[in-house]
Parts: sequence; structure tokens; C-alpha cells
Amino acid sequence: FDETSSWLAVRCFQALTVLGERGEVVLSVPSQQDIEQEKAGPRLEALVLAPCGPDELEAALSTLEDLASVKATPWDRADASGRPADERSDGVGAPPDGEERRVIDVGPEGRGKPPRDQLELAAQKIETLQTIRIDVDQLDVMMNMVGELAIDRTRIHQISRMLQSRYKEDELVRALADTSAHIVKVVDELHERMMQVRMLPVGLLFGKFPRLVRDLARKMEKQITFVTEGEDTEIDRSVIEKIKDPLVHLIRNSVDHGIEPPGDRRAAGKLDTGLLKLSARHDQGYIVITLEDDGSGIDAQRIRESAVRKGIIPAEAAERLTESEAVNLIFAPGLSTAEKTTEVSGRGVGMDVVRRDIEALNGMIDVATTVGAGTRFTLRLPLTLATFRGLLVESASTAYAIPLSYVQETVRPEPGTISTVMGQRVMNLRGAVMPLLPLSAMCRTSYEDASSGDDAFVVVVQAGDKPVAVAVDALIEQQEIVVKSLGGQVAQTKGIAGASILGDGQVVLILDVPVLIKAAMQRETLALAS
Repeated sequence: FDETSSWLAVRCFQALTVLGERGEVVLSVPSQQDIEQEKAGPRLEALVLAPCGPDELEAALSTLEDLASVKATPWDRADASGRPADERSDGVGAPPDGEERRVIDVGPEGRGKPPRDQLELAAQKIETLQTIRIDVDQLDVMMNMVGELAIDRTRIHQISRMLQSRYKEDELVRALADTSAHIVKVVDELHERMMQVRMLPVGLLFGKFPRLVRDLARKMEKQITFVTEGEDTEIDRSVIEKIKDPLVHLIRNSVDHGIEPPGDRRAAGKLDTGLLKLSARHDQGYIVITLEDDGSGIDAQRIRESAVRKGIIPAEAAERLTESEAVNLIFAPGLSTAEKTTEVSGRGVGMDVVRRDIEALNGMIDVATTVGAGTRFTLRLPLTLATFRGLLVESASTAYAIPLSYVQETVRPEPGTISTVMGQRVMNLRGAVMPLLPLSAMCRTSYEDASSGDDAFVVVVQAGDKPVAVAVDALIEQQEIVVKSLGGQVAQTKGIAGASILGDGQVVLILDVPVLIKAAMQRETLALAS
């Protein structure tokens, strides 16, 4: 500014106001506090975080009175190197001859530090300003609003298609169709961006387990190497919160029952140190988390004997189980092959709780094991709990949504493929015999009319090791389902995981497939026992 001006403090304040209207003034020399106390000279330096370019800032400042010159240059992190400005290649920011460089005030944490450190703090502040903190409740509200918008998007698109079929030549209808297509595109992108905002790396959860394994191994007097992979794999925040307890339980089981003590491993020809590996990866819109160890594995015969001894399954049925089916009995309530529960694993809580928690997320858990070689647990989870891809079906004039993660295939039954065995309706699908349940009967408290129905279509679903055929009246379509929670007594209904609203305003119930399959398996077990 003009040194002869008597309004230097006012001009500096005006300059900061102009800069503040076009961005955020990170710091200035003199500071705003000094300017307000009229401690201002003819020179003002400021660091501004602004979306516009230097030319626009210079043009805005040029309108100030008593302005001698103005120069705006992009900030370079190299400016924090501590070198004098007149030694930099561009010479920008060099103080006039005879004028001493001023120390920038960056707050209490920077006062008293050398200029290099103060400029480093300024650079860090600029980088920090690129992100903001937001309450997770606000994210949930925004996600719910985006879900409502997605429902309206579908509705508008359906109306547009109906009008196009009736009034193909109408210009307004064509304009509505174009607008509808644009809305679909924008809402889809908005939904995808919103999902990205909610995503967190699964490494935030994995990072808590090394210490858990180390402490447990020391307590059990075992040597264990814990390895993690795929920590950068992203998953919805709400899913991360809900899978922590199941993973902790699985890790405790692997340390306690899976990996042997050094002496036993040495006798089996293994290294003294066991390996426990936790990994995560994306797979077709889902996240797959795998926990595997090189321990003793699970003995299927011991599982059979324990299940029969505790009355979980009849002896005859147990003998007919395959090795894989027998191993999956570890998820049955009350079953354990351990001689006693310990403080490390179980603590009286069975693997059925782990499966229940995973299935509550519309996920699946699978176990593969080899005696003497180790065990692998595989968790397949949705990336988010807010939406999912579902298959819409109709049964008894009621629409239902089945999560696609459980759907194996849909078929139209051929004559002779459906029969009755020991009072249980079954379906023979390419040589595989599976229970057949009409959906209309599954969603009621009584199965008295389970033998009725035309079985127009069959949806083969699988949440565990054994598939089940579900008979429905019609297959509607696949669709992105926005999950709405149920309240009151409706929320306690077994077999119903929630509800959703279609584009035409119709309410559909979301099926809790694992609960329905469990009911089917119980019926089959009772039929075999009778």
C-alpha cells in the first residue's frame, strides 16, 4: 500500500475481507489481531486457501484504494524449506532491501519456533483443511435421505416408462423421459458417492487383533505368528462395528482349540510356531474375510458323536451326514467338542452365536478343515447394510425380497422332480435332493398346507451347507433394495429381516433366509426322527 496513506490498518483489513470472500485466510502478516490494534505497515502478506486462481485474487484486490502493487502466487510446499525467499528460483515473496523478514504467527503451538517450523505448520494446516469431520449420526441421516431419493427415482422412472408407452409422440413425455434418465444417473452417482463417504478400511479393525493374539498366545504358552492381508479393503462403518465380536470369538477359538502347543506341533512334524492368517478382499460387491490356521483341524467324527450325545441330531441322521455337513454342526446351539470351556475361547458361548451375528448382517460363514492341517473360516459380508441387491418374488399375492447373496438359482420345476419323502416335500434338481417349502407356508406360523401350491417357480437358496428350494408364485425382477427397519411387534416376526418400498409405493418384506432355512432343517430333522 501507499506508505503515505493514513489508512494502512483499514486497507489491510479490507484486503483480508476481500480474500476471505473468495477463500479461507489461513494466516497473514500482520495478523488480523495486529490489524485490529492498528499495528499495520504498508505491506501485507497472506496465505489463502481458495478455489480460484491467482489472477482472480489479484483482480479482486486491485479494486482497493491506496494500493501500490499486488502479487498472488500459488503456494508451494517447498516454500516451507526455510530458505530465504530471495534464494528461491522465482524470487517471489522476497522482502524489500533493508526490511527484516517477519515471523509468521501460527498460533500457540507455533510461537517461538523458527520460521521453517512455522511454515511447516502452515503447510500442515492447509492440508488439514482439505477434510472435515462429521458426526456419524449425520451420515446415517444423509444415507437415509439418499435412500428415500432412490425410491422416488425409481418411481419417476416407472411413471416415465408408462407415459412413453401410451404417448410416444408427445414432446412433454419425451422431455420427461430425458429428465428421468438424467435423474437416475445423478441419484445413482450420489448414492455411490455417499457409500464411499461411509466406507472405512478394514485395517482399522484388523489393527486391534495382533495384541489380542500375542496376549492369548502368551497365556496359552503357545508360539503364534499372526499375519494380516488386505487391510486397505474398504467396508461400511456399520458393518465394521458389527463383525468385531464374531472375529474376536473366531480368533480366540483358533488360538485355544486350533493351534497346538509347541510340543504337540513338534511331534506332528510341524514348526513350533503356528500361523494364524486374517485377510480381506472384495468379491462381486461383497467383502470376504478369511481366518485360517495351520492347527489340528476339526474332527468330523467327534462332532457327530458330540451332536448325538447332546441330542442335537439322531444317531441315524448323524451317520448319513457328509464330512462337510458334520463339520457344520459346530454352529448348532450347545455343541462343543472341547472337554471344558476356558476363559480364552467360548466362555460358554457357542459358534451358533457367531453364525447368528453374521447372518444378521445378511452374511454367510463357511468352514473348511483338514484334520492335522488346519481350519479356514470364510465370512462373506455385504459392503453396506443400507442397501442390497435383491430378488423380488410373489407368493399368495404378497411381494417379498430375497437377498441375492443367498440365491443360488431360479428354476421352473419339471414334471416328476417334486415328490414326498417321509412326509417331507423334496425336489430333485439335477440329482441333488433338497427340501421344498412353499413361501406362503414359510411365512406363517403353521405348515399345515405345506403340501399345497402349484410350485410355479422355485428359488434355490443357501445360507449354510445345505440348499433349500423355496416355491413361489412368480418371479418379479432383481432390484436395488433400500432397507427400512421394522418396529414394534413386527420387528419380532421370525423370518422377516426388514422391509422396503418399491417405486410404485408397494411395501415388500425382506426375508431372513437363514431363519427360514433353519425352520426347514428342523422340519427335516423331526421327519427323520419320527
